[in-house]
Amino acid sequence: MASVRAAAALSGAIVLRLLREGLVVRALAWPGIVCALAMVGTAGGYAMWGTSPSVVVADPALAKQMTEHGFTAELSEDPQKEIRNHRAIRAVWRENDRWVLGRVWPGRATLRLESLLREIAGARWRIDIPPLEARPTDVDYQAHLIAGVIGLFFTLYGVVMGAGTVFRDRGNGCLESELSLPLPFWMHGAARIAALSVVLVPALCTTLLVLHGLLGIDSLSTWMLHDCLAALTGGVLGLAATSGPKSDKGFSAPLSRALATTIALIGAGWALPQLGRWLPLSSIGAFLAGLDPAATAAPLALAAAGAAALRFGRSECI
Repeated sequence: MASVRAAAALSGAIVLRLLREGLVVRALAWPGIVCALAMVGTAGGYAMWGTSPSVVVADPALAKQMTEHGFTAELSEDPQKEIRNHRAIRAVWRENDRWVLGRVWPGRATLRLESLLREIAGARWRIDIPPLEARPTDVDYQAHLIAGVIGLFFTLYGVVMGAGTVFRDRGNGCLESELSLPLPFWMHGAARIAALSVVLVPALCTTLLVLHGLLGIDSLSTWMLHDCLAALTGGVLGLAATSGPKSDKGFSAPLSRALATTIALIGAGWALPQLGRWLPLSSIGAFLAGLDPAATAAPLALAAAGAAALRFGRSECI
């Protein structure tokens, strides 16, 4: 029991060291912040300009007809010049006895305007604008893709943090002092994996919840589980890569091997989803490819964490 409390205290100390690093905190926070700001900014910009019913015309009679159908028509002697100079969102002018519609933003307002112009001109075919769906189908795919990319980001964070903490603590003497504690050596590795989980999992889940609030992610709980498993496995690979023999005490080579292995496993899951769905890391690649992950990914991730803790305990860390 005393050993467990000591290991928990060691994990807490590692967590505090990580959270004192401003670079780590910013790295964990920026994916959710940037994605949220990008989506809100895009939606706000489109709401302001893309759905605006404004149009520039030269014919007062045409302007009157458009106003009667809900458009905000503005008169100009040269509507084509207005649209080319980006002083208007839409413009209508005559060219060789036919109407020409120029636009900067696509969207339903532009479709409505083209439909009205075809009706006014008596065109042979008209545009039948379908009603808006409650949720366009492409949004589901985009949310699915973003959830996978977020999981990839945090997995790479796990690799870098798992490798970086060992390398940094070895260099500044913290690792040597930790290993002097009356604990089995494997507990030091387990404490570091637990500390990475405490730091990565809440940040990852918070990011996914923010995106779910903005986009609505289907199978949110599945994404949370397998993204967290992938981030944990990435941390395990980083830890294992830098806890090797004394002949391999550098940082760049072990880190590059761990990163390459991580990307290869995720890519293999995407390329071979029938196999990848069973494995941690590969499961998020399989999920991106459209195949639901299997339940075996969780016990395999925990087994990998246990193997990395044992490797840490048996290796010559200092």
